[in-house]
Amino acid sequence: MKCIAYVSRAPISRASVRDHSVRMPTGLSDIISASREHNPKSQITGIVSYRDGQYFQVLEGPHLEVDKLMAKIAADSRHEDIWVFLDTGITERSFPNWIVSVFNFVDQRIFFNAFVENHRSIFNIFDDYQKNRIKSFIDINKIDTVPDIYYQGKNLRLLAWPDLNNESNPQMIMSLCIKLTKKPYPFDFLVDSGEFGTPQQVTQIVKEFERSGILSVTEAEPVVETVVNKKKPNKFYGAIKKFLGMR
Repeated sequence: MKCIAYVSRAPISRASVRDHSVRMPTGLSDIISASREHNPKSQITGIVSYRDGQYFQVLEGPHLEVDKLMAKIAADSRHEDIWVFLDTGITERSFPNWIVSVFNFVDQRIFFNAFVENHRSIFNIFDDYQKNRIKSFIDINKIDTVPDIYYQGKNLRLLAWPDLNNESNPQMIMSLCIKLTKKPYPFDFLVDSGEFGTPQQVTQIVKEFERSGILSVTEAEPVVETVVNKKKPNKFYGAIKKFLGMR
C-alpha cells in the first residue's frame, strides 16, 4: 500500500460568501459525497478536512488506486496550489476507515496520533513556511512532544555527536553519547539506570538527538535466554554408583 497526504487551496467565489463572513468553497459538498462513495469501493481510507480556505487530505490504500485518485485531484479545478508533503509506501494504515472532518482540527482525532507517529520523521524536518501552511490542521509545536512510551521497548544508537556547546548539561550528555555510540542500548535500560535523569529528561534528550537526525531508533530484539550445558557426569563415578546400587 501507499500513503499520500497533501494540502490545497480552495478557490473562493463571491457567490460562496455566506453570512458572518464564513467563506464556503465551491463544490465542498460534492467533494465530500464523492469521497464517501468512491474511496471505500477503491479500498482507500484516510481523512479529508477543510479549514481557513484549505483542504487537507490523507489517502491510504493500494498503490494504483491512490495514484489514480491523486491524479484526478491534481487535475480538479476545485484545488489550487497543491502541496503533496507525503508520498510513501506503507505496510499498515493509520486510518482504518474513511473520515470526514470538516472545520475540525485534524489532530484532535485519535487515529491522527498514529498517522503523526508513523510519519514523524517527515514532520520533524518541516521549515517554518511548511509548518505554517498546515498549522490549521496540524500544530507541529503541539505534536512535537514525544511521550515516554514512544521509545519504550526500542534500542537507541547515536550515528554522530551533537554540538555540546549548545547543551545545558554537556557532561551528562557526553556520558550518554559515549554509551550510545558504542552499541545500541534499550531506552528502558537508560531510564532504569537513573544516570541520565528522569524518564521525561531522558526522553527529551533522545528526542533532540532524533530531531537532529543523529539517532537510530530500532525495535529491541527479543531476549534470548542462554542455555547452560550441564556437565556430563564422570563415567568412572557413574559406574561406581551403579555398582553400589545408588542408581
